[in-house]
Amino acid sequence: MTDPYNDFTITGLTSRLREGDISAEALATEVIERCERHSDLRALISQDPEALLRSARQADQRQASGAELGPLHGVPLLIKDNIDTRDLPTSGGTAALENDVPKHNAPSLQRLLDAGALVAGKGNLYELAVGGTSDNLHFGRVKNPYRPAFNAGGSSSGPAAAVAARMAPAGLGTDTNGSVRVPCSQCGIAGFRPSFQRYPFGGVFPSAPTRDSVGPMTTTVDDLALLDAVLSGTENRLPEISLSGMRLGLSSPYSEEVLDERTAAVMKDAVSLLRDLGAVIVEADIPGLTAMTHRVAWPITSYEVAMEFPQYLAHRGTRITIDEIIKNIASEVVKERFSPKFYNQTGQRAKYEEVMQSQRPALQAVIQAYYDEHQVVAMVFPTSPFPATRLEGENADMEINGKQVPDGFGHIIDHTVHQSAAGVPSLTLPAGLTADGLPVGISFDGPLGADRTLLAIAREFEAARGPIPRPTGSD
Repeated sequence: MTDPYNDFTITGLTSRLREGDISAEALATEVIERCERHSDLRALISQDPEALLRSARQADQRQASGAELGPLHGVPLLIKDNIDTRDLPTSGGTAALENDVPKHNAPSLQRLLDAGALVAGKGNLYELAVGGTSDNLHFGRVKNPYRPAFNAGGSSSGPAAAVAARMAPAGLGTDTNGSVRVPCSQCGIAGFRPSFQRYPFGGVFPSAPTRDSVGPMTTTVDDLALLDAVLSGTENRLPEISLSGMRLGLSSPYSEEVLDERTAAVMKDAVSLLRDLGAVIVEADIPGLTAMTHRVAWPITSYEVAMEFPQYLAHRGTRITIDEIIKNIASEVVKERFSPKFYNQTGQRAKYEEVMQSQRPALQAVIQAYYDEHQVVAMVFPTSPFPATRLEGENADMEINGKQVPDGFGHIIDHTVHQSAAGVPSLTLPAGLTADGLPVGISFDGPLGADRTLLAIAREFEAARGPIPRPTGSD
């Protein structure tokens, strides 16, 4: 008998649900059992099995009544625990909010629920979503399904690890500096950060409206495309494209000294595959991209998070204060980020306005000029300079290609910041595994509004690459 859960994807499961091969209740039970089996990964912060089963039974009743079914009918999704859910706490990965339940669902989550999705549980994350590792000093460190002693990336580490281990068919994370794309890359799955304002904003903590976005996390590009269509309110139809003759810019927005030779080897094979498919690879960088990005990204985030923090808490309806949250932060690194000086806006508003009025538009213009000058449809590069690592501290030195690199782990987001600073879309999917069995992600960037084109390009690459090996012990 064929295993009805062998193809544990949204598209595969929704087909079986509609055909009556499985019920939503049976699928919810399967997800609950898988989450229990893989509890050692620490991918979840909270879950309400009975509530999930009740929602699944309601989905089955809706189907039995002959009512119209949404595109995500009966599919449980794992939600990062800084995205508001009115039926489960939203902790932000920090102690003070561990049992605090918001009054509203985040607008992005509500779109998924309106399309028939169910909440499988809340995923673990780096505390207050401000780090690139999977360390959480309060809820525990999320383990990488490919190598449990290694990092799962951050900050959306819980959903990434859970989807990679097939605990849930897909997840929803948040991305400011690569917090969807980095863990997806390091856990061997696909993730997407959309164009500015493509998805509804709000109900995410902490928040920076100009740079933050939720992002879908899946095992296939077709599933990414489906979730993107639901979240953006657009039709789920990708443009017909051919990579033959398509010009792709091979960019190197990183320092060669932190490009791990294992990552470079996998990327070399991936670029060769693109060439085999007929793509024209244009080797060209954006001069000064890193410096321009830093001048834009950090002033926006620091100012907007400080401004949004009290407004978010008021809308959430919590009685817990900012001071209580900060007092109970487990990580000293995170506590420093949210220290009183963080809220001292003296002088910051002028800098913020300068960035928004001058420097951000300049960054956007430079990126657009790259596409125009080189006549490329997308940029291609490794999502992260190195695969998953044993390091637990984001400020630690690390060895890369046999050399010690000071504060090496901080380079994990070298390739994933400029997109949110400029508001352009970026997608990651597995390029392959290193010789020692660790996933490497390949990223495709595009100009503003090129979201569906990027998904179409990624689907062509994925089809040619074929599936990568799953983590040992995954369902």
